[in-house]
Amino acid sequence: MTNLMLGKQLAWVVAQKNNLSFTQSRDFVKNFYSGSRAIADQSVKAELDSVSSVTDMMYQHNIVKTFEQSFASWLTAQSSNFLYGLENFEADISQGATQGFDSFYLRHQQKRIAFFQGEYFYHPLTAQYLKIPSVCIHSCKDLLPGDILAISVPFCDTGNSIEDLESILTHCDQHNIPVLLDCAYWTISSGLQLNLNHSCIDTIMFSLSKTFPVAHTRIGMRYTRPGLQDGQKLHSQINYSNRLSAAIGQQLISKFSSDYIVTKYRTQQSKLCSALGLIPSQSVIFADGTPEWQEYGRKGLLETYNYETDYRLFKNRICLTQLLENNNLVEQVLETL
Repeated sequence: MTNLMLGKQLAWVVAQKNNLSFTQSRDFVKNFYSGSRAIADQSVKAELDSVSSVTDMMYQHNIVKTFEQSFASWLTAQSSNFLYGLENFEADISQGATQGFDSFYLRHQQKRIAFFQGEYFYHPLTAQYLKIPSVCIHSCKDLLPGDILAISVPFCDTGNSIEDLESILTHCDQHNIPVLLDCAYWTISSGLQLNLNHSCIDTIMFSLSKTFPVAHTRIGMRYTRPGLQDGQKLHSQINYSNRLSAAIGQQLISKFSSDYIVTKYRTQQSKLCSALGLIPSQSVIFADGTPEWQEYGRKGLLETYNYETDYRLFKNRICLTQLLENNNLVEQVLETL
């Protein structure tokens, strides 16, 4: 049995566990390895069951500030990844990472948005919808004065670190190009180092959407330079931000370390990759697939986003979330085979 056939069989087994019809199962299997989603960890879900009532959270007047003040310590109190220079930035809560993206675009609305091939779809699609000038680049040498750069760390297309990130940031320092760092996968990754002591760094975004199964509560944190003022900062200053997301976020980071998911699931990721002939990503929910996995990489996600581009331009990034969530069932199947 080929690795791909084994992967399909595991997907069908999970579909049947969920009591899906044949048609539903077929669609389920088609998109089984696409996209990116947090693992529905049972311990995290149990903690969410104990969250305070909506009314109690709404009237926690200091919860937003508490969350903003404790987030940096939560990020850095681990040894899986290393951040340098975060203390030079100020935090304000964000509705996921995307609110921070929109604020970045708005503050630099007269500039061209640049991003590398394989970057998060939100950037090119937002530029397209709003008719903002944009460009997909292959090297920092493609950047022009007056550009802004959005780049994910680890990189969205692979979940891995960017080998030449330091040279990219140094180039942006020299040419006064504001940079947005999207660190949405930071807390599901290991082996990363990020030097924030570059003058070009304008915004740093973190999110809990890929760390914990709370994507629809929109819990993010933005870091910007002291003195910056915009609408997002104003909401934080006048305590008009979303207290529900802050309260949920604060409860989770008080209970679970920022490398909890990586520590818990790294061994399972390694076993799955060995069984399926995949290469583990630094981001624990991802793997890099061989050419036979091409259609199960980003293709389905591109169709969902209605992003008209050639899926073969992207890496075969395979999402393992469904297998990690059903690890006991998966191990039973693998032992039988």
